[in-house]
Amino acid sequence: MGKIEFAGCQYVRNQTQIVELECPNCHEPDGVEAFVKEQTTVGDSVCAACGYVLPEGTVLYGRDQ
Repeated sequence: MGKIEFAGCQYVRNQTQIVELECPNCHEPDGVEAFVKEQTTVGDSVCAACGYVLPEGTVLYGRDQ
């Protein structure tokens, strides 16, 4: 049997995405630009409209990544 390779599945899993979210405080659409890895924010994210801080480690349930 040959060697089984997983064509970069770990690389894709470890990628960080930039997503724009509705602010949970002022509800500004796309007000918060967040870095997300495995449905969890990486670093604090600040709303451009009201200054609300979405803390690092916030789990974004129900978001398709």
